[in-house]
Amino acid sequence: MTWSRKLPKPLYLNDGRTLATLAQARDAVLALPRLHQTDLHWRDAAELLIEASYRGRQDPILDVRTQLSRALEAEGLI
Repeated sequence: MTWSRKLPKPLYLNDGRTLATLAQARDAVLALPRLHQTDLHWRDAAELLIEASYRGRQDPILDVRTQLSRALEAEGLI
């Protein structure tokens, strides 16, 4: 796995955090309450994160950023 891969464009959270790598995004998802982690938008984001960490192609990492944006926006974090 390559968790150090950078997102195409960082995500800036309302609390001042920046998600610029797969590792930072993974840690943000894991820091959510367990109840939130089971929401569909977060499960989709987690699956895409894992896929992007295994592959060298850009496609999954672009999908990760898009899904993370949706999930973060749904939670009011961006």
